[in-house]
Amino acid sequence: MIPGVPAAPSGVRTKIMLNRRPISAGLERPEPSELQWLCRSVLDGAFADFRGAAIDAAFYPYIGLTHTIRRTGRGWRVRLSDHCRHAPRPVLEAIIQILGCKVLRRRPRQEALRLYDRFRRDPAVEQAVRARRLQKGRKNLGGDGGRHHPLGDIYRELNGAYFNDQVEVARIGWGLRRSRRRLGHYDPVHHTITLSPVLDAAGVPRIAVRYIVYHEMLHAVFESGPPGRRRRHHTAEFRRAEEAFPHYEDAKKFLGEYCRKLR
Repeated sequence: MIPGVPAAPSGVRTKIMLNRRPISAGLERPEPSELQWLCRSVLDGAFADFRGAAIDAAFYPYIGLTHTIRRTGRGWRVRLSDHCRHAPRPVLEAIIQILGCKVLRRRPRQEALRLYDRFRRDPAVEQAVRARRLQKGRKNLGGDGGRHHPLGDIYRELNGAYFNDQVEVARIGWGLRRSRRRLGHYDPVHHTITLSPVLDAAGVPRIAVRYIVYHEMLHAVFESGPPGRRRRHHTAEFRRAEEAFPHYEDAKKFLGEYCRKLR
């Protein structure tokens, strides 16, 4: 899945080659068979590891801009978000290249990353993704009570103490998966805050849970705005507000050690 591409090992270079064969009278609407040809062409041309392997490629109706590549026996299965069905061919090539680099643990070229980033930040693309998430996306959350830490009470306490009761979320609750890496998440589409249930444990101090809730409430403040308006995730202003949380250093230190033990 991209973004989130692992860096290449030191000294490894990935040669990216763009095939210039036109698709469907221009760049606009590749058919599934043409997408499969494009995937095979780009992967074969850029990476020796894919040469001769069967490639099964198709668009898939993911809710967001999700793209995946998986090994299937002796071949590869590539699925691109159908939000990209009308993307220009260079964007499709960039996505395929990034996927190839990810699975081979190589560093993509900045040109490919910039091209894809411009596409996904396009207001029309953001609006389409947001509309589908509102229509089909569901936030599967547990309750806000918890066995050890009542999230609802913590949220209301923090809202009054630090946000003048002005942060409004539709729901806060424990997630259904015990994520050890993503401890909290604010969803700006559904206006929900989710915490990983690994934190709902007797050995986790309340201050650590309060810090995660506070952090996600900051996202609700800094990421609010009209649809299509893109904001940086952790700005300098965000960091200053985060570090103003009492016992910030203690909470961060505990969570770092706690997550290392869980892994």
